[in-house]
Amino acid sequence: MRKTLAALIGAAATVMMITGAGVASAATGHPASPHAAVTGTQHFQLVSNSLSGNKNKVVAYGVFNARGIDVATSNTRDTFKFRGGSFRVRHKVTHSRQHFSKRTCAGTQRQRGTYKLSHGTGKYAGISGHGHFTVRVLIVARHTSHGCSSKPIAIQTIIQAHGPVSLP
Repeated sequence: MRKTLAALIGAAATVMMITGAGVASAATGHPASPHAAVTGTQHFQLVSNSLSGNKNKVVAYGVFNARGIDVATSNTRDTFKFRGGSFRVRHKVTHSRQHFSKRTCAGTQRQRGTYKLSHGTGKYAGISGHGHFTVRVLIVARHTSHGCSSKPIAIQTIIQAHGPVSLP
């Protein structure tokens, strides 16, 4: 009897996790309803190896899980586009440092800052949130007879962000 009860509880917990009912209930502090806002911590991660372009892949997990595209529209604003909608991300760098080695022709840049979410469309209409982000960039240039090339041959950017979000 105990084994059967334990198996049923385990199966129910698995179903709750897969369907997201447990996440919605835990995030809002009350039973999920189709009209209640879902709040909690949201995470975003972007990884790019592009030397040019303003579109990168973004992954979101937490209150909602999705993959999409980050479209940089200015130095302080991006639009995250996911299946079913999009929203604006306004960001501000609060700390930055960089280093470039002329011996290895490689450098790093690190940034920290804050962001704010707004202007949601589709299933993200009414989204609000804010948080902190970190950026880590690795830049590699060619060795030349005069030192290092002024143009990078490779770059890798990793952005991680997290903070509270509310999604109606």
